[in-house]
Amino acid sequence: MIRGFRVSARPDWQKRVEALGLAEPILPDGTPYWVEDRGYAIAKPQIDLLYDAAAELERLTLAAIDRIVQHDLFDRFDLSPLAARLAGDSWDRQARNLIGRFDLAFVPGEAPKLLEYNADGAVSLIEAARCQAEWCHAHAPGALQWNEIEAHLDNAWRALGLPRLPVHFAGLKDDIEADRTLDYLAETARAAGIDARRIDLDEIGWDGEKFVDLEGQTMHALAKIYPWAWLARDEFAAHLEVANTTVLEPAWRMLPADKRFLALLWEMFPDHPNLLPASLEPLAGPCVAKPALGRDGRGVAFHADGGMRPATGGDGEPADDDEGPLVWQELAPTAQIDGRYLMAGVWCVASQPSGLGLREADDPFVGGQARFVPHIAEETT
Repeated sequence: MIRGFRVSARPDWQKRVEALGLAEPILPDGTPYWVEDRGYAIAKPQIDLLYDAAAELERLTLAAIDRIVQHDLFDRFDLSPLAARLAGDSWDRQARNLIGRFDLAFVPGEAPKLLEYNADGAVSLIEAARCQAEWCHAHAPGALQWNEIEAHLDNAWRALGLPRLPVHFAGLKDDIEADRTLDYLAETARAAGIDARRIDLDEIGWDGEKFVDLEGQTMHALAKIYPWAWLARDEFAAHLEVANTTVLEPAWRMLPADKRFLALLWEMFPDHPNLLPASLEPLAGPCVAKPALGRDGRGVAFHADGGMRPATGGDGEPADDDEGPLVWQELAPTAQIDGRYLMAGVWCVASQPSGLGLREADDPFVGGQARFVPHIAEETT
């Protein structure tokens, strides 16, 4: 249901993907992040399994968030009173979300399993939405690809009902991947008729009543790539309760972005075919320990013989103290194709499964340095 295949790399491939916005097609150590000379062909039934899993996981996510808000379970996430109010109020207002990515472990033909939900500021969007589309056109013209991300973003921007006033796109300029992703999102917003403006988070001001940019322009809407877990601790966070500013992603997205959410999902939906056992206590048997607020695989440790035994693999870089407690999750079976381990990243736009990005590694830890490999879809005979 999935196979690898080789192609001839375009001589100017690096310039091409960089022109599309990809920040680091080659990693600082000289290894490729973008894989140009290979791809994966995925049978339509396998894509259907990934689509259905993402749709179901989105349904479970929304049900769990509603339970958190209705039953005041914010203490499960060690949220400050302000952060809990921001999350709960945004949910009660039915504030719309824009984009996120489910990371799924899968074995061809079996139910995919949720590893985590990058629900608040997910990156690797440019390569999934744009770079692999161009790659497909160049190497497999006429081939299909599960990639409706840009079309769904266009629809989502138009459906958000934002005022016909500027939307500011903000992040930290020293985070090049987030910066490029914001450029891309701003471009998709402009294509949908929105006046999109870029700004650094440090350049946002407060005039006593509202947020303003460097020109004193009122910030009616803010699209950010900066975790709510950090933003809620910022000195400006208290102003968010009184400023009439639409924020994307909305504050309720901080809940599924926290890996403690995995334990809550398992508690609510035990033995669900798309979930893995997860807990705030060490598990028996092969398992993975993840910092609750970790990003890009940072601090993830594999334990072959249970959570009380020493780690046997994962990310060698330890988590920071402010990345929260460990969440323990059962180790999932992972697809192996040609000796490489695969993880599926399914992008959802406005809660609709919209496209696929595949990452691969040479060992079971498919972390932040994992390679991105484009795909095509194949009809089965």
